[in-house]
Amino acid sequence: MKLAKKLSIAAASIALSFAAVSAKPAQAASVNFVSQLGGTYNYNVLATGTPSEKLLKSASITLSGLEGVTGVNVNSSFLNLVGFDANNVFLTLKKATANTLTGNPFTGLDFSVVSSFTTPSPVSFSVLSGTNFNAGNTTGPSDVPEPMTVGGSLLAVGFGTWMKRKKAESAQKA
Repeated sequence: MKLAKKLSIAAASIALSFAAVSAKPAQAASVNFVSQLGGTYNYNVLATGTPSEKLLKSASITLSGLEGVTGVNVNSSFLNLVGFDANNVFLTLKKATANTLTGNPFTGLDFSVVSSFTTPSPVSFSVLSGTNFNAGNTTGPSDVPEPMTVGGSLLAVGFGTWMKRKKAESAQKA
């Protein structure tokens, strides 16, 4: 009888552990870096949870850690630009069917940040939708090596390999 009781307690503990590991915190959405064209950096808002993730009409979206912001282009009829400064962008959700947007990913929540200078470091975001809050970092623009740098590196590796092979051949002849 004691063994059955201990086994049932162990089984219940394991089941609760798996449930706790797979549980996700309540999150509203996340901001995703999409692309860069010159000084324009394109972002969209993505659901972070299930396909039925919701953003309330009063949801607010904030990007921080930017540098040299000179403008913001909202490419969505659902987003409203509250304001921006050189380091931050503030947006809210302005209209949606039945006061919410549902989906994964949300459609029509695209915006662009125009900057005179942006470092290739991550950009912080926060999304507040009712009681659901999500914050994190989105990948910002990243450095891309120049073709000459890549070509020169490949040439140096090839030349080094050739020299090593030549040295090995001369050592075998001697």
